[in-house]
Amino acid sequence: MTNNNSTLPILQKIVEDDAVGQLRRRDGMMARLGSEDGVLKLDWVEGVARLLADPARLEAVEAEAREIQERGIRHIIWAGMGGSVIAVRVLSDLGFCGGDADPSSRQHAASLVTIYPLDSTDPAALNEIVREIAKAKNLVLPAPGASQISGSAGTNAQVTNEREEDLSQPTFLSALLSDVMMIGVSMGMTSEEPITHLTWFTELLEQAHLRPAEHLLIMTLPGSYLDVFAHEHQVPSRPLQLDGGTGTGGRMSAPATRVFLLPAALFLTTYFPGQSGQLRSVLQRAWNEYNLELATSRPVEHPFVRLAAAMSAASVNGACRLLVNMPQGWQALVAWLEQLMEESLGKGGKGVVVFKDQSLNPAAPGYQEEGMLRTRVITEETQSEDDQSFILPQPSLASSDASDRLAALAASFLGWQLSMALYGYLHAITFSGQPAVENYKTRARALRTQHDPLQVAANWQPILQSGRLTLLAPAGTIDWDAQVQTDLSRRDAAGQENASSPVAFARVLQKALATDSTANRLEYLDLTVNGEAPTSLLSVLDEHIHTLGNKLIGLPVKLRKAPAAYHSTEQSEMDGPPSLISLRLVATKSEVSLLGSYNNTFLHAQAVSTWQAMLEQGRPCFLLIIDGLLEDATEPLATFFLQVEDYLRKL
Repeated sequence: MTNNNSTLPILQKIVEDDAVGQLRRRDGMMARLGSEDGVLKLDWVEGVARLLADPARLEAVEAEAREIQERGIRHIIWAGMGGSVIAVRVLSDLGFCGGDADPSSRQHAASLVTIYPLDSTDPAALNEIVREIAKAKNLVLPAPGASQISGSAGTNAQVTNEREEDLSQPTFLSALLSDVMMIGVSMGMTSEEPITHLTWFTELLEQAHLRPAEHLLIMTLPGSYLDVFAHEHQVPSRPLQLDGGTGTGGRMSAPATRVFLLPAALFLTTYFPGQSGQLRSVLQRAWNEYNLELATSRPVEHPFVRLAAAMSAASVNGACRLLVNMPQGWQALVAWLEQLMEESLGKGGKGVVVFKDQSLNPAAPGYQEEGMLRTRVITEETQSEDDQSFILPQPSLASSDASDRLAALAASFLGWQLSMALYGYLHAITFSGQPAVENYKTRARALRTQHDPLQVAANWQPILQSGRLTLLAPAGTIDWDAQVQTDLSRRDAAGQENASSPVAFARVLQKALATDSTANRLEYLDLTVNGEAPTSLLSVLDEHIHTLGNKLIGLPVKLRKAPAAYHSTEQSEMDGPPSLISLRLVATKSEVSLLGSYNNTFLHAQAVSTWQAMLEQGRPCFLLIIDGLLEDATEPLATFFLQVEDYLRKL
């Protein structure tokens, strides 16, 4: 499929319009599409080239990394959402941020700085990081238990005296936090999650009698909510762009802003001590491999230009489902790619929806090749090609050398960004900004002031109860005809009690599959889990959503983790390709924060506000409220999905 003739006229348009040249010059249609509120947001295009031309700036970042190490900092909590943290999570998953993912971390234990990405408002996420830091210091913390839960109104259940007496002691907190730093990052103007994390951490530092200014750092845009916080609390700050510019959107944060550069510098200065210029060397190799000059002068020969043309050729009405098969060990990159494509392009019913590669049942009622492109990233030219996939060669991903892998990652970031911008150009999509998500942010801000954001369930119609599960369905989706009533009676007689909510969800799927409208046909399913679910539950949900979507319906599926997903792919779900059905899960209770004060009110506000915003946009979205903890819902959720699957199998 690499040389598909359908891409030739598209490639010709890219050549004739000098689309890459427009992007680099920041003029023409590319300038309009790359602007937000009339302000150009294209600094990322030549950002690496500018850094290479001014190596002193990169050396300054390396100096910052060394200064952090020399101060004795060994743990960094990186608090941010979306583009402020996803690249860091990719770096962490690939072993560039210390911890268990780094096979050689023991060799550099004395100077190793471990980075913990934090993009959740669930107290359980804070607890997990606290436990990891405590484990590294052989400090004992109580395990999570039923006596340590936060209720639906954010009130904490009674906790053990041991927690009250020991964990709040300045001596214990000082031992735990003396070498810990929190970096709060926001590449947008209105993100508030990092502020809640910084507030929580600052209170702990004060209890430990540690100076907050020595353990905090903020990187954000001038005038943002986080910038206001930094000034009010006198927190040290650094600009995101090394030149102080503000023309880089969050999903373009890697590799030319501190979001990528500081973690990379911490890695390089640890593993290559005494060798200056390592950061510049990595970026030079990445820039050479990316080869923007080739994309400008001979676009047809550039693999990421060809990829943009292939996505465009596969699209229907500007919408494309992209199934990505990454080489072994590089799957973490898909989450970053999801945000890049979906937040940038998911607008006006158009866009690229990204999925991890998955096998679809071609005999299922919802299966359709139209509007879908499978892309396989290969590391060797000798790897077999097939007619069903676009082949994207990236041989540098095969390297085992740490600095070469870091350069290969940076080159990948650059290449995919080029493909995104060209797709936006071909379909006239403004790829800067994410206007749809401001709706739910405003709603969440209001809901956070309420005693219990989940109280919306009390007055919602239609509402269906199945044991500890309460399903809030979109208005007008439930119509119990005689056939359904008979079926429910049969299920009750067979011992399948409380089947109304799974049957209601299955009926909506059935109706979506039965439509003759091309514009309204179902193209993918989304299952979003609000909060930190245990691995065992995620495994069960993953199995069921793939059975339901891939096997029974024949469609790709997403299993998202929220609230992180609301800063990465929610723009597309709200305003991108409309042919989806989304089911969101939220539990009424969470773990109580082991340290300090942090409850689940913000988490619940986000779950409700995003659901409300989806409904306002006319998107079919269900909210499934779990009475209790996520970890206690495995059996009822498995039963729910088994009943949905059973209904669809009988069609």
